[in-house]
Amino acid sequence: MLPKRYVYLQSTLFAILGIGLLYVSFRKTNFSELLGVIQNGNHWVLAPVFFVSVWVIIARSLRWQVLFNGIGFKAPFNVLLASLASGYLVNFAVPRLGEISRAMLLKKSLQYPINTSLGTIVFERIADVICLGIIICTAFLLEFLNHGSLLNNFTKDINLITPNKILVLGLLLGVGIVIYKWLKKRHDGFSEWITKLIDTALSLVKIKQKSWFLVHTISIWIGFYLMTYLWFFMFQDSAKLTMYDAFLVMVLGVVARTLPIQAGSAGAYHFVVSQAFVLLGLNLVNSNALAIVIHGFQTILTLLFGFTAYLWLFYYNKKNATKIN
Repeated sequence: MLPKRYVYLQSTLFAILGIGLLYVSFRKTNFSELLGVIQNGNHWVLAPVFFVSVWVIIARSLRWQVLFNGIGFKAPFNVLLASLASGYLVNFAVPRLGEISRAMLLKKSLQYPINTSLGTIVFERIADVICLGIIICTAFLLEFLNHGSLLNNFTKDINLITPNKILVLGLLLGVGIVIYKWLKKRHDGFSEWITKLIDTALSLVKIKQKSWFLVHTISIWIGFYLMTYLWFFMFQDSAKLTMYDAFLVMVLGVVARTLPIQAGSAGAYHFVVSQAFVLLGLNLVNSNALAIVIHGFQTILTLLFGFTAYLWLFYYNKKNATKIN
């Protein structure tokens, strides 16, 4: 566990980065014109985006339930859904802390061991990173075959894969294995806690419901795609963009959201997505308008779902405590 001062320093630095990117994104924007564009947009788009967003969080909850079933825990869907939504809310304020809060909420609501819950969350994250890697490689391959330049404009100064990086990853993996084996030989509480977390994550590779885990994972990523593509129909100019354009924008947007910046990677998402739309041929106002509505709508849903879920969990725990007493 890092000292608090380092956590605070990291949060402050990323917050400054987000604010800086927001400034860079909107410094040349006429906000009166921007507001007019948003007001005149096709607001019926909000309905299908809302339903897709709800489905994504349901699919994530169902996938999480599959993991718990795989290790013999019959986790109630409603509690998992509420814990997940509450975790999103925490991540909105303090990135990466939401995963820990999800495990803590399950400990309070269902008395599940925190390290067991964290093991399922680690497995989820590894699966999502693998999916993101596959999607990024697919995007670069399609860009190469189509002689595209959108992704190259964002990565021309970045070597994504180099021998040195592969060597570093290999060394880190080797060190991790050595540390794991060393912890297994120890019998203190901390070592047993950590090894139980790792063992839980590793055991999930052998779950029987692999097909359902895969179905839910694919469903989640299709949802991510639609949560970008459907917004294209908000404005007349962006409605001319293609489904392939939406795929590229989704990839860049997801990568931007991986940065641990508060408020759902605010700033980073706006900068990357607005620049992507400019490169696709939209003017700056429409590009910024799309970045704002896509990020803003998800922000509202995150806050709405998160607060509602947290209140429901409070009521659920209070009700169960009353029954026990």
